[in-house]
Amino acid sequence: RFGVPVSEIDTIQYGLGVEGTDITTFAASPLYYLDYVRVFGNHNTALVGTVGWVRDGRDSLIYPTSGSYHRAFVDSGIPGGSLRYYRANYQYQRYFPITRDYVLMWNGEIGIGGGYGGKPLPFFKNYFAGGVNSVRGYRLNSIAPRDDNNDPRGGTRKLLSNLEFLFPFPGMNNDRSVRMSAFIDAGAVYDPQASNANAQIPQYKSLGQSIRFAGGTSLLWVSPFGPLKFSVGVPIGRKPGDQRQIMQFTFGGVF
Repeated sequence: RFGVPVSEIDTIQYGLGVEGTDITTFAASPLYYLDYVRVFGNHNTALVGTVGWVRDGRDSLIYPTSGSYHRAFVDSGIPGGSLRYYRANYQYQRYFPITRDYVLMWNGEIGIGGGYGGKPLPFFKNYFAGGVNSVRGYRLNSIAPRDDNNDPRGGTRKLLSNLEFLFPFPGMNNDRSVRMSAFIDAGAVYDPQASNANAQIPQYKSLGQSIRFAGGTSLLWVSPFGPLKFSVGVPIGRKPGDQRQIMQFTFGGVF
């Protein structure tokens, strides 16, 4: 369908649900676990409202070569439950056809979360980055502010950008089930309110502190069992403490 105009499909999504959370802490529990229990208690029930909008104008769900994709989503802990938080997310994706077989794709995502009513964003609602569908070359969910044990704890701000040059697998130009890409990824997760008693652990309180880059190549195969994606990514400008993972694999989806 190269060069053929694509109709855009709009979808509205909304929902209301109840979530229950039980947390058991110990003397050695991370400080943010203890802070959460101090504010919310060991058990709480949240009333969660969600609303979303999707506009899909891609020419194919399996092998897109042109068109765009938008997704906006908000979820919030609303009165009636014990949590008071919000998260707003937006994703934009665009395919630029160069020829029938060669395509440039850009994917961008932004997420912002926080608390209200005097309560913080619960730690299990935090954002993370890193992994095969985020910033390849870094271990899953490893790009984020860290706790006192130097483990990723997530943040309240997320930015993600992926630029890919898509092309057929060599010798398989007519096989639409397999194609490759060369990519450059960038992503950041940070928390302007982050604090840490250990000064040796990165604070990640700003975009500049947390942003990471990677480049590499990937293979996408739409198998009879679903999409399979293999990536080889190398961090660019890796910093001390970063957790890299050069080869990554996922089943069942792409960006």
